[in-house]
Amino acid sequence: MIYNSERILEIILEKKYNQQNPLISLSGMASKEDLLIFEKNEAILSQKDPLDYFYFLISGRASVWNQISWNENNVIEYLRPLDILGLVEYLNNINYYTAYVLAECKCIVYRIPVERFIRIIQNNSRLCFQTLTVMGNITAANMACAEKGNLFNSKDILGHYLYLQACHQIPYTCTLTRAVLAERLHMNLRTLYRMVASLEENNYLCIRKGKIRIEKEHFQLLSERYGDIII
Repeated sequence: MIYNSERILEIILEKKYNQQNPLISLSGMASKEDLLIFEKNEAILSQKDPLDYFYFLISGRASVWNQISWNENNVIEYLRPLDILGLVEYLNNINYYTAYVLAECKCIVYRIPVERFIRIIQNNSRLCFQTLTVMGNITAANMACAEKGNLFNSKDILGHYLYLQACHQIPYTCTLTRAVLAERLHMNLRTLYRMVASLEENNYLCIRKGKIRIEKEHFQLLSERYGDIII
């Protein structure tokens, strides 16, 4: 069977597929060898493997790891659709993957040989621009994360996150578990508990039935501290 890689890429890059279950949209269009399913804790990529394919994360959540002997938590970042694994290495003339990527939950990935993808975007300006748009979104998110890491201490990373969430709804209740919130903020769980206690003590939040809650008076204080920050 002949598979139309350009059409598949167009559907993926424009997010025209069923994002809850991409298999509904892409089964039959992509080969079983290139439409891959990874269960939780399975390795999607291994560090130093040859860069033969680009991997499009089209559903799920993955973590990027590096092995450093003196650091217990070697998670570099977390990935969500539409991260394109391997493209940064290729553009920097690195012929292997520079990190391990593990599925944090069930993940569906579309892979395409490096040479085929590069040939397609060199000859298809629309797909090239769509790829640039995806990479621009990824770059902006990474820059914001790096900027927060340089500007904020742990308490302000949490406070700024809660401020942004509460901007959409007051009162706001954080439904994430502490463990998930710590992962999202790239923070040690013990540190997160300390920062929650500190913010509560300074009336930036309260705890209701074990959940972090932002009432009107808390949001006012958060706005005074974080409202003028542009990242």
